[in-house]
Amino acid sequence: MPGLLGHLEGIKKNQLHRLEKLYQRRLRDGHALTYDLTEELCELSLEIKRELTLLMDFQGRVELVIVGDAESLDQISAIALPAKTDGMAKRYCLHTHLGWKTPTLGNQVTLLQFHFPLMGVLMAGMSPRHPGGFSQQFGEHPHFCDAVFWLHPTSQLGETGDVRRSCEVLEPMTARKAAEESLEKWTEWAEPVFEVSHKQVAKTGERALLMGLHSGGQQAESALQDTLDELSQLAKSAGAVVVDRMFQLRRTPDPGTYIGSGKADELAFLIQQLNIDVVIADDELSPVQQRNLERILRVKVIDRTELILDIFAQRAQSREGKIQVELAQLQYEMPRLKGRGRMFSQQTAVGAKGGIATRGPGETKLETDRRILRERVTTLEKEAMQVVRHRQFQRQSRKRSQVPLIALVGYTNAGKSTLMRHLTQADVLVEDRLFATLDPTIRKLYLGDAGELAAMPCSQEVLLSDTVGFIRKLPTFLIKAFRATLEEAASADLLWHVWDVSHPERLSQAQSVHEVLNALFEELEIEPPVIWTLCNKVDRLADVDVEMAVIAGSVDSPLFPISARTGEGIPELLAAARHFLAERSSMSVKSAYGPGEY
Repeated sequence: MPGLLGHLEGIKKNQLHRLEKLYQRRLRDGHALTYDLTEELCELSLEIKRELTLLMDFQGRVELVIVGDAESLDQISAIALPAKTDGMAKRYCLHTHLGWKTPTLGNQVTLLQFHFPLMGVLMAGMSPRHPGGFSQQFGEHPHFCDAVFWLHPTSQLGETGDVRRSCEVLEPMTARKAAEESLEKWTEWAEPVFEVSHKQVAKTGERALLMGLHSGGQQAESALQDTLDELSQLAKSAGAVVVDRMFQLRRTPDPGTYIGSGKADELAFLIQQLNIDVVIADDELSPVQQRNLERILRVKVIDRTELILDIFAQRAQSREGKIQVELAQLQYEMPRLKGRGRMFSQQTAVGAKGGIATRGPGETKLETDRRILRERVTTLEKEAMQVVRHRQFQRQSRKRSQVPLIALVGYTNAGKSTLMRHLTQADVLVEDRLFATLDPTIRKLYLGDAGELAAMPCSQEVLLSDTVGFIRKLPTFLIKAFRATLEEAASADLLWHVWDVSHPERLSQAQSVHEVLNALFEELEIEPPVIWTLCNKVDRLADVDVEMAVIAGSVDSPLFPISARTGEGIPELLAAARHFLAERSSMSVKSAYGPGEY
């Protein structure tokens, strides 16, 4: 026989014994409730001054008894109640409320979350709004259970025409009337609501809901829409299916729940309606906010940073990339160990398949031991420093050989890899998604016309480096973790900043790139290299001259309109680079020998 779960402290032995005897109960065939059981549950609930929950199977047997108030029941249910099943659950739920508290949104969330065909909410105590109680007006005089509310699942069409699960709360009825209800009737009604297999849904990816805050006004709301559009692209890049998005008007995030407790309760119900698997916040969540949201929403909750880390974990192929990704993930997880619903034992290795935010370190010994976690971080930091030293050695070798380095930088999905492939014929991944490539790539480039690359002399040979793309709200610790990769850009003779000029947010994207680069130059204490702005994807513009004039007014670096896809503007770019590097080489020779010595 299962034991009692929940808040048991302070309950008398005889009361505990009576609660345990509930497991011996068996209802009449075909009935969801009996009058005697309603009275007994409400009597016990009033005596111990706590709510009770019974999990019942279709044969009328009690599977589980949970003791506690509403908040503790929410916490216990995630552990005690079975997880989502394919289709309708083969059990239902009875729950008492003290003081004539009508069914809450949390009750409806529980019903939909666990695919229950039915939930009975029993009012323990007499209704203060009816003289003599609710049941007296129907000629009944119960001692403890004044009314029963039945909750059952329904389906309804959403605003976009999609089918959404919902919950109907029936009008209250007396305990004797409720005992006449047929369980079979409710199961027949509920079965079609849950007929979509959870496994079938999972084949298309995790179902994601995006959420963000704005401070009010059309401009702030428009800016949030833009960042959520980008967040949607990130989610798709991670393999999720974005089902819906939610905005909340708040000047500052709620310190406990980010969106506020009331909005969180509403969101919990929407999550069950849409069968959401993961909620993604546009801003970085504190450990407290993340834990509280996961408790209320009852699904996995991640933020933009964790989503980016998950994409990096999928994309990392080289040993260097995997070291940097794992280090960044552990640094992110360190303050979130306490109370996290997801442990490291549930994570898979970097590069492996799994749900969003479950691809990661994969170290099962990190589940409860912070000391081991810190040791692992220390080890990775040492390995990362070895990578830095190895990169420095490579750069010194290149300097001795006097081969110039041109580095591509830019916002993610701006077309850097496409340009790299066009210029060098390198076999690099080119996809229209964010962070399609992660590991840096260095290839030889001959600075001639596009049709003369193979015929150029070796003196025109340079190295072209493609680095990881940047993005808005990139956390500082992530920049530090990828220091070895980003130093390639900092040590270049020439930086090509690739813009996606067809993007409506091109200026803010460029600003994000400059912020990261400036932080990197400041940390390394070096002078930034010469930067050129490559206005990529001009083939998508209606009037190139007009757009270039607009961009020229906002940047102070040389502009080169190009199309990495069609090759437009590439010969002019290579010719300018050849001339620039030749002048740079000539100036270096002059400074080395002095006036009149060369």
